Amino acid sequence: MTPRAIVRADSVFEIVLGIVLIARAAMGLGPGDFPAPVGNVLVLVFGCALLPVGALLWRLSLRPVPPRLLRTLAIANLATAAAALAWYLAASGFSTAGTALTLATAGALALLAAAQLRAAKS
Repeated sequence: MTPRAIVRADSVFEIVLGIVLIARAAMGLGPGDFPAPVGNVLVLVFGCALLPVGALLWRLSLRPVPPRLLRTLAIANLATAAAALAWYLAASGFSTAGTALTLATAGALALLAAAQLRAAKS
């Protein structure tokens, strides 16, 4: 994958995750998906925050992507994946859907980070 394609993939991931979180919060589905005190309001805030992040990444992918940007994105994605995994391991109260979303997000972020680091070395 090219550096631009990797940044675009990160952008699409952030936007899709944001939409999923917004839809989940807006519909009030599974209020017990995540451990307290994470409820619909916090899920909605996180979902809304991801949309401009995704839009910014898309804009950044329209120009040449320097290795420094790829490394920065990889660090951010790895840190977020580690935080999600640590939260999952430390807290109890995740539903099956909450577990799936949390672990899938951590895994996807780790994969994106690996691709970003590989592209930054090229």
